[in-house]
Amino acid sequence: MAKLNLPKPKFNVPANVRTSTKWAKKRQASLWRWVRKDKLFLWLVLIPFLLSTVYFVIFAKDRYVSDSLVLVKRADDSGGMDLTLSMLVGGGNATVKEDALLLERYILSPDMFKKLDEKLNFQEAFKKSGADLFQRYPQDTIFEENFAYYLSKISVLFDEKTGVLTIATQGFTPTFARQFNRVLLQESEAFLNELSNTITRNQITEAQDAVHRTYAELQNAETSLLQFQNKNKLIDPQIQIESTSRLIAELEAKKAQLETDKNNLSTYLNDNTPQIRAAQSAINAINAQIRKEQAQLTSGDNNRLNEKMLQFTELKGKVSFAADLYKLALGALEKSKNEVTRKSRILAVVSQPVMADEAFYPRKIYSLATILLISLLVYGLVKVVVSIIRDHRM
Repeated sequence: MAKLNLPKPKFNVPANVRTSTKWAKKRQASLWRWVRKDKLFLWLVLIPFLLSTVYFVIFAKDRYVSDSLVLVKRADDSGGMDLTLSMLVGGGNATVKEDALLLERYILSPDMFKKLDEKLNFQEAFKKSGADLFQRYPQDTIFEENFAYYLSKISVLFDEKTGVLTIATQGFTPTFARQFNRVLLQESEAFLNELSNTITRNQITEAQDAVHRTYAELQNAETSLLQFQNKNKLIDPQIQIESTSRLIAELEAKKAQLETDKNNLSTYLNDNTPQIRAAQSAINAINAQIRKEQAQLTSGDNNRLNEKMLQFTELKGKVSFAADLYKLALGALEKSKNEVTRKSRILAVVSQPVMADEAFYPRKIYSLATILLISLLVYGLVKVVVSIIRDHRM
């Protein structure tokens, strides 16, 4: 069978298309020549951008993020709308802010890193970075480098308006990122509980020590008062003084009556008569009794009631003062218990950690655009500097 030589079909390309294609090729060739000629653009812009593109497209390891929202509250926080100065200036609750910032500092502390590393084994979890050398867990045992790597995989943000902490953790797998966040929340709750318990123990211990100390002082004061009463055989010197004073007053009255009777007898009897002598003897006996009773009050020996009264008053004052201190210590202890209960810290989880559906890092387009922008800025700056130097040379 003979082979037919058919003419090849010809396609008529419009002139404008041929012109635009030639112009595009010519533009690409001129652009490439310009790039090859401008070594500065090649090294400062093109090569860094190409290397970055290769890294993000081929080597960069996907990292997943798990977020959680927490709020540190106290038992005395109420839902009322109390108008305070901090609210007027937009500062919110000062105690909530202090507790939240304290928790943030602890989350970003070496102590938290050590506890999480023991439970999660970061080296085992993050060694699966593949060819991504920038995200590989440090192979050496330098604590500072390991801690810095931990800080690069966690983010804590505090919202001053709401008092909410946003905790974000990273992982090469969604499961580990969520587990990382959950364990961190558990350790944060344990930290707040331990902090509250420590404050509770300190306050209660101090209050209990004050109660024991004041009670011992009260017992010593009461013992001293009891010994004084037993030694002097007095319940209360004040009662004894009042009784002696009444007795002296009665003797004085009786003495006055006898002297009146004696004066009446003297009007018609001689002084040597038995009646007059008897009256005088009675008066003398009453005077002796009065002097004896007065001596008990203000005599020069150790049995003076006024000195006993002074000692008794001092001892009784010590007992009263120690009793007041003991009551104050009991009140402080009860107040400390109530205060500790009201100010105990609670970690309220507003949003639990979730499983990420897709990788959040690396942000390839954003990172490449940022690198290109910075490279162009550096290129432009260097270009201007080179132009200035050339102008000065000319």
